[in-house]
Amino acid sequence: MWSTLIAVLGTLGGAALAGLSAHWTDRRARAAEHRQRVQEATAQLLAAALAFRELYWLQIADLRDGEFRTRERRAEMYRARSAVTQAFDRLALTTTDPHLVDIAVETAWSAIDLSDIPLGEVHDQHFSDEVEAALAAGRERSRDAHTALRDAVRAR
Repeated sequence: MWSTLIAVLGTLGGAALAGLSAHWTDRRARAAEHRQRVQEATAQLLAAALAFRELYWLQIADLRDGEFRTRERRAEMYRARSAVTQAFDRLALTTTDPHLVDIAVETAWSAIDLSDIPLGEVHDQHFSDEVEAALAAGRERSRDAHTALRDAVRAR
C-alpha cells in the first residue's frame, strides 16, 4: 500500500514538475519572441528615421546649391515622414515599456522636426547663421535620439 502511495505521489510530483518546466520554457520562449519583435520594430523605426534624415539633408544640400524644391521631392519627403510614423506606431504597439516608447517618440520627432526649421534665403551656399545653428542643433538632437533608442533596446 505504501509503495503504491509513494508511486502515485512520485508520478503526480513528476507531472507537476514537467508542467511547471513546460510553463517556464513557454514563458521564456514568449519573452524571447517579444524581444525579437521589439528589436525588429526598433530597427524599422531607426531605418525610417535615418531615411527621412537622409532625404532632408539632401534637400538642404540642393537648396544650398540653388536648386528649388520640386513636387516630387516634397512627395518623397511626405512618404518618408509617413514611414517614420508607421514605424513608430509599430514599435509603440509592440512594446510594453513606456520608457522605450518615450525614447522612440524623441527619435521619431527629432527627425521629423528637422523639416520645421524655417530656412530662409541662401547666400553663398549658406543659410543665415541662425538657420545654420538650428540645423546643427537639429542634426545633433536627431543623432543623439537615434543612438539613445538603439542603446536602450540593446540594453533590454
